[in-house]
Amino acid sequence: MSEELKVKSLKRKAGKAMKRIIVGFQLSAFSFLLTSCTVGPDYEKPETPTPANYTYEDPAKASVPMTSGWWLAYEDPHLDLLIAKATVDSPTLAAALARVDRAAATVGVTRAELFPQVDYFASAARERTSGNTGSAFRNAGTRNNFSTSLGLAWEVDLWGRVRRLTESALAEAQAEADAYAYALVLLQTGVSEAYFRIRVLDRSIGILEKTIVGRFELLQLAQVRQQSGLGDDLELAQARTEWATASAELQAYRRERAVSQNALAVLVGVLPEGFVIEPDAEWTPFLPLSPTVVPSQLLERRPDISQAELLVKAASELIGARTAEYFPRLQITGDVGFASSDVSNWFTRSSLFGALGPSIELPVFTAGRIKSQVEQAKAEFRELSALYKQQVLDAFRQVEDALSGLDYLSREIDSQGIAAKAANDAARLARQRFDSGLVSYLEVVDTERIALSTNLRLNQIQGEILAEQLALIRSLGGGWQSAPQMTAEEASDLAEGKDK
Repeated sequence: MSEELKVKSLKRKAGKAMKRIIVGFQLSAFSFLLTSCTVGPDYEKPETPTPANYTYEDPAKASVPMTSGWWLAYEDPHLDLLIAKATVDSPTLAAALARVDRAAATVGVTRAELFPQVDYFASAARERTSGNTGSAFRNAGTRNNFSTSLGLAWEVDLWGRVRRLTESALAEAQAEADAYAYALVLLQTGVSEAYFRIRVLDRSIGILEKTIVGRFELLQLAQVRQQSGLGDDLELAQARTEWATASAELQAYRRERAVSQNALAVLVGVLPEGFVIEPDAEWTPFLPLSPTVVPSQLLERRPDISQAELLVKAASELIGARTAEYFPRLQITGDVGFASSDVSNWFTRSSLFGALGPSIELPVFTAGRIKSQVEQAKAEFRELSALYKQQVLDAFRQVEDALSGLDYLSREIDSQGIAAKAANDAARLARQRFDSGLVSYLEVVDTERIALSTNLRLNQIQGEILAEQLALIRSLGGGWQSAPQMTAEEASDLAEGKDK
């Protein structure tokens, strides 16, 4: 057999020897794990109150189950395109997704400690020893040193420290996934709210533009009446004041629209320059049926609530990991390889070496470090539990706020609609009487000012109803549904960009 074949054969034998060591090592480890325990408290979900009904819930009122594509119910193609673009281009959403990937990778880092770690070492050196040091080196000399080996190390997780850390990291990864889902809900409702605000402003601008046209006609009429002696300077001054006031108010609405359009551009993920929502004064708001509200389902439909609860679980698992520090750590290490001073017999049987054995590490004196770490973990658990309960209370309050807002706004818009119709009729009749010479111009001014105010308020209420409905959608979770918790393998696949 040639020297090269001998070397390959010995390498294979060394690999088989290492494989036997690893297999034996793993079997021993799994037998340890089967008989090992997990110290620390097991996680229990904090108890939170759930109301039987909402105060402003109307069971007789028609509603529809909410889906993840809730905005399609508004039947506005422009809104559909804006939400689709924001979902792809929003930097805020991209940052939230990156945090999910980072947390998933952290699970892989932590989980790796459950398995044996194998490393390869190789070195080649030429060294000279001193003849004046040590009895073993009486004569100075120069020699070669060639070495290659596989090293093996594993901590047997007797007390569940690594398993607790893995579960904690896994809960945090799922919490980041829920945070991404909530960021998506906030983005979708934010884009919708900004878009509807622009459309409501378009309607207000349209109302003001028509008012300005009418007031300019009255201004021209007042000028003719003043020149002909039928009117006086006071009437002309009033007409000019009303026209200029409406013109100034129009610019204020246009400025607000420009600011809202810029805000929408940033939400969508583009520069405000070149981003234009074409004005549409004839836009008609369409209000679909409100989503169904069920108090008992709220905690399962809110991704931010799920995120808060998972952070509590992560803190609970961390208590167990810190408690395990009190107990001994069992380490099993080994190595196998070839070492020689002559490259010609480097990979021979006589150059083969190996070792395998356990070691135990037990804390004796830590100056209270472990106790402080346990107390720190317990305090964090109590803090996050309290924050979770507070977030649950806030969630129910947000639903109540949205329902009460819709209830009172629906009554307000009915009354405001009556008021707007009456004000428009009064303004029309006053104009007719003024043209007939029956009333003064002051009466026309008063009725038209009231008509403008009531019409603008009516349009504003319509916008507020849309905003409250979006607030209700947001408070109900935007159609999100909780998913089964990720496994460590799924988290690793996510971190590697795989789609299982």
